Amino acid sequence: MIAARTLFLLAVIFAVSVLYGAKPSIIVKGAVYRHAGVVARELGTGFLRSGKTFYLGRGKDFFAFRAERADFHFNKMSIAGNLPVRKYGDSLYFSAVDVNTILMPLFAPGRSIRRHQVRKIIIDPGHGGFDRGASGKKCVEKRIVLQLAFRTAEILRRCGYTVLLTRKTDYLVPLNRRSQIANNHRGDLFISLHCNASTDRRANGVESYCLTPAGVASTNQKRASSVRLPGNKLDSNNFLLACELQKSILHRTGANDRGVRRGRFAVLRNLNMPGVLLELGFISNPAEESKLASSEYREQLARGIAVGIINYHRKIYGRNK
Repeated sequence: MIAARTLFLLAVIFAVSVLYGAKPSIIVKGAVYRHAGVVARELGTGFLRSGKTFYLGRGKDFFAFRAERADFHFNKMSIAGNLPVRKYGDSLYFSAVDVNTILMPLFAPGRSIRRHQVRKIIIDPGHGGFDRGASGKKCVEKRIVLQLAFRTAEILRRCGYTVLLTRKTDYLVPLNRRSQIANNHRGDLFISLHCNASTDRRANGVESYCLTPAGVASTNQKRASSVRLPGNKLDSNNFLLACELQKSILHRTGANDRGVRRGRFAVLRNLNMPGVLLELGFISNPAEESKLASSEYREQLARGIAVGIINYHRKIYGRNK
């Protein structure tokens, strides 16, 4: 492991280079980018290169990235960036949106995260009624996520939280109605539960979605949107919640990490609270479908979700260390 002092000295040296010709910020295709060394100095992290991979690090936490790419890793967990890291001359630049909504929540949550009470959790089991969601030989998504919602709610209530489900039986709640329910009941967090499917039966793993910031494209989409949605007022909180959930679920289940991603899902757009949509496995994958059909595996998922919420609660009040 690289010594923290060495990393910090490297960051200082790299940041000082800005004084000798490198620009502290640039504009590429209308987006503002900030010099990586200056960002490292502001965050109090070290900066290091190993081959084609660069790292920001502090203590045991390392953020890995490459030039001209937007796929990041934080302590080996995959994160989909909003815009690629740019190389300009001999310097690297992060997009300002990634500094504000990814790096700041990870390394300086006290300066970027909005503190709020975390008492009432809204659990949203996806689909329902005639909308079955993804289907396999053993599982139907609408049933799996409802069973998982009940168990997650039970665990959270035992931990002292108030929990509300957007549906308790097999009926369809319209997408816009789900966020209305959360807002009307003044929820503090919103977690939407789903299962995935793909024509590639080998596809597997867990992914967590937070709302896409204004001005950039969602993950796996090319077209950006400049519209700022109500949910975007909590972009940093949304991202941190997604990270804590993804990390906790992976730790509990050992599932394949498909990363923290961005999407403008209808259930996330109009929330007045931090919200995340979870894709908890592929029903189209026979092995993963068998796991999802197992009450033991759903127990691991439920505990992973609950612990992720608790860890988020602790982190926004600085009680994670």
